[in-house]
Amino acid sequence: MGLLWGNQGAPLLAGPDARLLFKPLVQNAGGAPFAGPNPAAIAGLTGWWDAGTPAGLCDAGGVALMLPNVAAAVVSDKSGAGSALVAFQASATSPPAMVAAARVNGMLGAVGAPMAGQTLAPALSAEWGLLHLGLEFGAAEAWTRYVVWTRPNWHQGVNNAAAIALLRSMAGQGATVLGADGEGGANLTLFPGTSSQTALSDALTRRHTHAVILRNTPGAGVDVWLDGVQVASAVPNPFPASALGQALFLHDGSPQGSAQCWFHEAATWDHALSAADIETLISAQGRWALGPRKGANVLVMGGSNAALFVGAGGAAALAEGIAWYTGAASWGVVSGVCGAAGGYSIVPGHPLANSGAALFPPGAVGTFLTNPGDGSAPAGWPTGPDFAALSAFLAGIPAADQADIGCLAWPWGEADSTMAYANKAEFEASLLRLLSATRGLLGRTAVSLPLLTWSATPYQTHDGVQMVRETLADLSASPANNIVLFAAQTADSNPLGAAYNALTGSFAAGQTSYRDGADLARYGRLGVHAAGRLALAAGLGDTISLASLPVSGLPEAGGPRLTHAYRASNTELILTIAHDAGDDLLVPLGAARGMGFAVMDGGSVAAPGTIIPAIAAARVDATHLSVTLAAPVTNPSADVRLFYPYGSVQIGRGNAVTDNTATLAPPAGWAIGADLGTCFALNFPLQATAYGLTLSDTPS
Repeated sequence: MGLLWGNQGAPLLAGPDARLLFKPLVQNAGGAPFAGPNPAAIAGLTGWWDAGTPAGLCDAGGVALMLPNVAAAVVSDKSGAGSALVAFQASATSPPAMVAAARVNGMLGAVGAPMAGQTLAPALSAEWGLLHLGLEFGAAEAWTRYVVWTRPNWHQGVNNAAAIALLRSMAGQGATVLGADGEGGANLTLFPGTSSQTALSDALTRRHTHAVILRNTPGAGVDVWLDGVQVASAVPNPFPASALGQALFLHDGSPQGSAQCWFHEAATWDHALSAADIETLISAQGRWALGPRKGANVLVMGGSNAALFVGAGGAAALAEGIAWYTGAASWGVVSGVCGAAGGYSIVPGHPLANSGAALFPPGAVGTFLTNPGDGSAPAGWPTGPDFAALSAFLAGIPAADQADIGCLAWPWGEADSTMAYANKAEFEASLLRLLSATRGLLGRTAVSLPLLTWSATPYQTHDGVQMVRETLADLSASPANNIVLFAAQTADSNPLGAAYNALTGSFAAGQTSYRDGADLARYGRLGVHAAGRLALAAGLGDTISLASLPVSGLPEAGGPRLTHAYRASNTELILTIAHDAGDDLLVPLGAARGMGFAVMDGGSVAAPGTIIPAIAAARVDATHLSVTLAAPVTNPSADVRLFYPYGSVQIGRGNAVTDNTATLAPPAGWAIGADLGTCFALNFPLQATAYGLTLSDTPS
């Protein structure tokens, strides 16, 4: 394998902040089938456990798993020796269920016991490990042991600084064979705490995947290979001549003694492998991406709905989806709401800048940017007190977590949409000014820090909402800005606390300024496709590359979109839809009553004409809808525009036209619903219009 270097020790750059390679390429990156050998190619195999696919695990009934995210009872022994690995805990506190996890290492999975409630995900149980009923580690016995693991984070929740055991023999008094430092440490150690303690590496990173081969030759000692490179030779074996006993993977045997790592693969031989066999085993570990791993953190900024988005789990879903796309080892949400000590990134009720809203007139202070009110261009506006609070907040985030911030997320716009349509140019320039300042605060560029935002939510004035929608559509259309709408339709949501009838789609009351938590969580799950693609395009891939994306079958644009509106009569329109990942249209509940569709008969957003809502919509075929208006259109078609929806109109949950993406078979290896949960398998709503679609007198 070759690397291209621009200067000695510096990876070749394709442009500013755009490395061609950030670490050695691996054979399974991108999901191509691994063509190399496996441990069974080496004679004398006495145990082989492979959690790379669910089929390597069995449920309590002894049936091999078919899908990830299913509880497992054992990791099967593929050697035929019948020595399955079983879940282990040292205390009476039962860990969460052991499950087959998907895409922990490229397209390959792992087994572990993930739990909820920690800051960074995945958080793995402090109790869980794997038990083998009898492995020999004696000095006078010949043996070879092989193990592959992933550590997604430091310990979380307990004994954070304590060293971890990756492999431990329980024979006699018990001793750790292979261990690693806890939080802040970088050492991988053979026989820690014994007279034979040997440092194998002092460069272990917080997040990593590694493969270790241990070979004991009686009278000679132990040789060790880390990721295919020999790092120790003839280390005296401190165990007695025979040390046959239970062995633990990823646990030290004490209460809460888990290494909190994922288990990928292990194999054993009761003889010392030859040099040729070692080379074969090194080739076999080529299916794993080895070395340092990335996290996928999302920094969330905004107002009230941003806070609700985080609280509803939408931001976490977005981050998890980005990790799923990029193959990152972990994910997290970086956010703080005003009122907490140490600064904040979210402040309810605040716009980007004091630029026209009654509460924030030009010349005042109290926002992220300060409009001095002197008519100067936003490009020169100073940052405001909210930005100072953002700076303070980020200063309290560990440098490693800051480095893992791969995307900004701004589920924002409600306060800004109270401005008049005439403020559009100023709003656009102020958004770019704040975006540039935020990227600069993190030492990033537009290339290296994408922005995820959404189509404006319904909020008070029609023209202000339209102004925000148009601005975001314009800015996301320019690749130089590196902005994408992760939720291209947000009017298909209910007000927070509204009374909702899921059978009819009707909703009433609630707080119309805020979106319901169920909808906000859904936006995060809908947004993972656009966000994941953007992250890959920004060079944020870890064990999965942009080139590995299938050429079709995955959402790209955030849902189907309107492309043509034919004026079949003064009250009937035939709409043409371009699909994203779906291939048909669904017209449920309120959608059949025309909810969301409207035409502006003459005028413009700045000086609106008559708004005529629709009263019915029906599927014509897979790419066409028929929409019936409540009153006839009177102006020439060139002066009439179709909106979906117009301004602050609320469509409501379950009332949008959608595609059928959830019912279609995804590309091989890209079944997000199976990997992350069925809640990620969704139909996509028809995208909101930004400028509206001018009617045509000609069918498409």
